[in-house]
Amino acid sequence: MVSLAYSDPRAGEVLAALEEGLAAEIQFQLRLYRRQRWPFAFLGDRLVSELRLVRTARYDRFERRYRLESPGAAEARFTDSEGFLEDFFRLGPLALGTLAPRDASEYYVQSRVRLAPVKIVYPLKLVTLFFPQGPSPWLRKELPR
Repeated sequence: MVSLAYSDPRAGEVLAALEEGLAAEIQFQLRLYRRQRWPFAFLGDRLVSELRLVRTARYDRFERRYRLESPGAAEARFTDSEGFLEDFFRLGPLALGTLAPRDASEYYVQSRVRLAPVKIVYPLKLVTLFFPQGPSPWLRKELPR
C-alpha cells in the first residue's frame, strides 16, 4: 500500500480559482520499480506497475461546499477549505503492485505531481502549448526491508 502527501505553496491560488468559479486539477503519477541484479543491471531497473490519478476540484457556490472528483470514487464534499486542501493534496493508501515474497528491499517507488491551480478547458487548452506547467521532479522512496 502506498500513500502520498504533497504540499504546494500555490494552495491559495487553488482556493482563489475555485471561489471564482473555475476548476483546479491535480495529477499524481506513481511508479513501482524492481532493481535489476547483476549482470543485467546495465539494462536499468524494471517497471513493475504505474498508476496515474487525476483529481478535479470545484466550488459549489449554492451549497457552499468544495467538491472533489476522482475517477472510480464517489464525489467528496467539504465545507471547510482546510479539510478540502488536505484531501486534495493527499493520495492513498492505494495498492500499487504485488511484490515478490521476501524481496521488498529490491523495490522502490517514484512519484511526481502536476498541479494546475486553474484547469483550462478545451479549446483554450491550446494556450498550454505556449505556457506549459511542468510536473514536480521525480521523488524516490525505498521500500522498507
